[in-house]
Amino acid sequence: MNMARCMIFASGLPLNFWGDAVEYAAYILNRAPTNSNAERMSPMKVLTDQTPSLGEIVVFGSPCTVYRDPKKKNFAPRGQKGIIVGIGEETKGYRVYLPKDKVVVVSQHVQNIETLNKTQNKQVQELYLQNPTSLEDNDSARDQVQEGGNTRYQDLEEATSRKDQTQNMEKRTPWTRKKKVVTRSASKNKRSSQGQRTESSAMDTDVVNVVTTSDPRNFGEAMRSSHKEGWMKAISEELQALENNEVWSIVKAPKDIRALHSKWVFKTKRDAEGGIERLKARLVACGNEQVFGVNYGVTFAAVIDMSSVKMIFALARKWKVPAKHGDVPNAYVKADKEDNLDIYIHVPQGMQIAEDLKKKIGVSQNNEIVLELKKALYGLKQAGRLWSKLLHQKLVDIGFKQSLTDMCVYFRWTHGHLLIVVVYVDDLLVTGSDQGSVNSFIDELNSLSFKDLGCARKFLGMRIQYNDENGYTFDQEVGIMDMLKEHGLEMGHSVRVPITQDWNDNEESVAVPLPVFGGDGVVTVKVFQSLVGSLLWISRCTRPDIAFAVHKASRRTHKPTMGDYKLAKKIARYLSGTKTLRLSMIGREDEPELLQVVGYSDADFAADKGDRKSVTGGLITIDGMPVSWMCKKQGGVSLSTMEAEFTAASIMARELLGIRELLQELDLRFEEPITLRVDNQAALKQLDGERASAKAKQIDVRIKFVGDFAKRGIIKPEYRETSSMPADILTKALAAPRLVEMRQVIGLK
Repeated sequence: MNMARCMIFASGLPLNFWGDAVEYAAYILNRAPTNSNAERMSPMKVLTDQTPSLGEIVVFGSPCTVYRDPKKKNFAPRGQKGIIVGIGEETKGYRVYLPKDKVVVVSQHVQNIETLNKTQNKQVQELYLQNPTSLEDNDSARDQVQEGGNTRYQDLEEATSRKDQTQNMEKRTPWTRKKKVVTRSASKNKRSSQGQRTESSAMDTDVVNVVTTSDPRNFGEAMRSSHKEGWMKAISEELQALENNEVWSIVKAPKDIRALHSKWVFKTKRDAEGGIERLKARLVACGNEQVFGVNYGVTFAAVIDMSSVKMIFALARKWKVPAKHGDVPNAYVKADKEDNLDIYIHVPQGMQIAEDLKKKIGVSQNNEIVLELKKALYGLKQAGRLWSKLLHQKLVDIGFKQSLTDMCVYFRWTHGHLLIVVVYVDDLLVTGSDQGSVNSFIDELNSLSFKDLGCARKFLGMRIQYNDENGYTFDQEVGIMDMLKEHGLEMGHSVRVPITQDWNDNEESVAVPLPVFGGDGVVTVKVFQSLVGSLLWISRCTRPDIAFAVHKASRRTHKPTMGDYKLAKKIARYLSGTKTLRLSMIGREDEPELLQVVGYSDADFAADKGDRKSVTGGLITIDGMPVSWMCKKQGGVSLSTMEAEFTAASIMARELLGIRELLQELDLRFEEPITLRVDNQAALKQLDGERASAKAKQIDVRIKFVGDFAKRGIIKPEYRETSSMPADILTKALAAPRLVEMRQVIGLK
């Protein structure tokens, strides 16, 4: 920050450019020698193993001339005065502020930088114009206007009234969202404490954004990126790994075959704290071009249930054997392709074919060559299934059994000790009743190049922390911040509740359907679906407190309205203010020998004002640790509170039986009967004599279902007061004090 402060004051620019100064300072420091690194290597050198170029760095705030001719008039001036405020991250060129238009552009065509002499100016031009381009091509990606340019860099007087302007704009265009670019206000007006962020918190958020730049969307963007060397290294490593695994053979293209295209997927791999670990490039086949029966057949592959994942962590906590995490690099390509199918792909971008090899196969051009696949390349429709079959066989060969309840759970008893493996694609989670068994498992998968990542710190997007005293905590702070940034909500004011008790999405003012297509800044169905998808995953993994609100927002994902989008934004703003909350798994202090499984069931009668269907909410704990929760609308209309409550109870009984079956498969001992707690006395009375009253015959089957398991001593329904019912948070909107109370009850702290 000291460096950025000096840059701002030395440039003479107003303080609302402080964010650009921070980004430019970070850009320079990432490329400057660092004493804390070996041999004083720069962070970029450590990350990419390439010495970064420093020739493009100029003084922040340097006056310059930038080519800009948006209307392409023959006799109009081609240059415009500007001020350099940074260097493009995703697009090659300088970021230049144009005072006349009050926008920031990214352009290679920058001349007459006043802090450089003529020779230096010429060198800069040569640096950025290595690939000849036409100066008339002003619409290309090499000269882009930053999104939100008209609102980001306004005069200071205009910045103070931005809030009022934004509110008026939202009224005129209800489906127009804020741009993704962070706005920076220099207003020093006092703000109310409720629902407002301080200037320091806004600064913290923007500094985080320095290290959360978006990944390239394709090969071309990667080659234009400021991290080009790093992405090239990642591509080279991926191609080398594919060759080492003998994924393909290079052949002359047979006649009458339809080769698949391929593409590169780029991902910045981050650690549990959000820091950069490495740059990853993945080559994938375009599976959307495959034809059934020609180059693919069966595609099904099982996916782990989240309740199974949480149960494994609960068992690890009880045994005090921290779960270990590992993965298999390039997993899919270790599986063989089906013998009866011939699959070809075109030569991917960035892959060079040696001239002697071309001569050997009798071709002279790359377009005469295809790659005949021998392995299950990523992107193929059947790749997941083929890898799953290979891993299954490897685990069975070393003595594991596959669970019938969850196909992604494997277990093995050895010398009285249980070892459990949970599989999610190529990630494996391992725990057991004995630490030695867990450690020895790593060596048993050497044939798959299994990579031991140590104690689980990040799994399925969850950040995981463990100690023997306080057990496990789970959070998704990094994922929440990424979601907010992706949807331009990172600077939104936080709210105390995800949904208010008086929320009504049937009002005419918010019933406007979202458009399917739209331009920049327009909220479309796809944008809404992306936001809701992120909220659903966060709710499913670590945040049961937003389950009801997300349930309400996601009911019309195929045809959402403006009301649905406003609710989704409100949930995101709630997460923004509570992103540090962690789901705790502490366990019981008395450490009983038998596991205690408890289910909680609740319902909100006739909650939907549109169709009057009730809402089911439920929570399952093992030794007091939450392992599963749900919020869903009931399929039919209940005629009474009792009927809604009993319908919910029957649904939760079914979930409890699934947990029970998995524990039985693992041959683990637990208290029986399993307790199912309900907060409705009338519903419990229906179990007397296992018969429904004359007014409840429509739910007679559900009564018989629960009653049968109660009579057999498998489930024990009992009463729990509404005031202490944890599932209450899953069925309705709660006031802020009650919400905080229930968060504590279910373990969110």
